[in-house]
Amino acid sequence: MFNFRKRIERLQTLLKEENLDALVLATVEGNNKNIYYLSGFGGTAGVLAISQNDAVLAVDGRYTLRAKNETSGLRIVDSAVSDRRVVDFTNYVVPAVKALGLPVKNKIGFEGTRVSVHMAEAWKGVVGGDFIATTFLVEKLRQQKDAEEIKYLEEACRITDEVFNQCVQNIKAGMNETEVAVHFDITLREKGALMNSFDTIVASGPNSAIPHHETGDRVLEAGDPVTIDFGGLFKGGYCSDITRTIFVEGKAPDPKLVEIYNTVLEANKIAFKNLKPGIMWKEYDGFARAHIEKAGYGEYFTHGLGHSLGLEAHDPYNYADSPFEEGVVITNEPGIYIPEIGGVRIEDDLVVTKDGARLLTEAPYLAL
Repeated sequence: MFNFRKRIERLQTLLKEENLDALVLATVEGNNKNIYYLSGFGGTAGVLAISQNDAVLAVDGRYTLRAKNETSGLRIVDSAVSDRRVVDFTNYVVPAVKALGLPVKNKIGFEGTRVSVHMAEAWKGVVGGDFIATTFLVEKLRQQKDAEEIKYLEEACRITDEVFNQCVQNIKAGMNETEVAVHFDITLREKGALMNSFDTIVASGPNSAIPHHETGDRVLEAGDPVTIDFGGLFKGGYCSDITRTIFVEGKAPDPKLVEIYNTVLEANKIAFKNLKPGIMWKEYDGFARAHIEKAGYGEYFTHGLGHSLGLEAHDPYNYADSPFEEGVVITNEPGIYIPEIGGVRIEDDLVVTKDGARLLTEAPYLAL
């Protein structure tokens, strides 16, 4: 399993570099994967406080035993859930910070993009010291996946490929988009997914021209393009994310859409071929975008080429400043979307290697 102690130690090194005595992280309704990344705790409420030489997790009675079972290398302290201040999580922060035994004058970081102004002020009022908003400390560690993480991502993608190969055989004219999505969702769970990594998108006919269409009740017709974007969250907490566009059997697809499909597929292959350590996100995006622009469809490629993938379908990444390194896992999803006609998106999950990139997803493409 994952070496959480090593992850905490890496963060403690960052705290020293940032001149912080501690960092406090809170998960409210399970909204903070950084706590799971650092500790293994997957509950929906708790505060993780990490100093330069210690780590404490504060949870309430619902999670005490679970925290002890899921974590190692840190101390567990109890929080009083009956406290009226639970809405601002001060009743979790106080025992966590107190257990660290920090000096009276201290600098405590909190996650500025996750914690509200109200919550930060409440914490400062009961703990004292200087509370300092930080950005991208834990996220910096999450950008590059280690060998164990990649194994979990490989397995997630392998199962997701299986789901696609099984479910795509059952798609036919007369089904509606929701029926298709439900079939994919059920099969994901049957094959081991803990949940979807995001709501499945099934976009048929003209709806396929909407990159993030809300799956609805449109009935599939013969010859329709159908874009299916789905993924699961699997054992270990890691996600898959794959997109394929197919055409419903019974009628030849529109020649224009066939041309678009082949253009998108070639853009996908070009980006994959050119991905390697040291290049920037903008360069990676540019490989696919240049091909689509050359084909005359540049204005119809309306989103970025992809995103980081890990504990979340959209894992954190500093796209503007961080070159790709070995171990980065990224999606490759060029698309062309023409209103009233339809669209195509083809998405794979890739891991950057020392020599280039390797496919994690292997669901087949169409030969048109």
